[in-house]
Amino acid sequence: MDSTQLEQTVELHGQNINGLMENQLALTAQVQVLQAALATLLLNHPDRATLLGTFQQYMKICKDSAPRLAGRMEALEGGMLALLGQRQD
Repeated sequence: MDSTQLEQTVELHGQNINGLMENQLALTAQVQVLQAALATLLLNHPDRATLLGTFQQYMKICKDSAPRLAGRMEALEGGMLALLGQRQD
């Protein structure tokens, strides 16, 4: 591989990395908006106790299905549990 090909390859990889970073930022923004919308609904829902039980069941399934992500889900789960009325001790 000559230096021109190497430069082109490095430039292409740089563009790909920049595209991935932009996608990650876009996804993060979408998640933040969805979290705010969900929090708004949960705080005004009349039967948060039932939602709490259902949420805990789904979280168990999610963590069992994706054990590598389970640790990252813990803090987010804690925030949702607080919105649903469960105290964190």
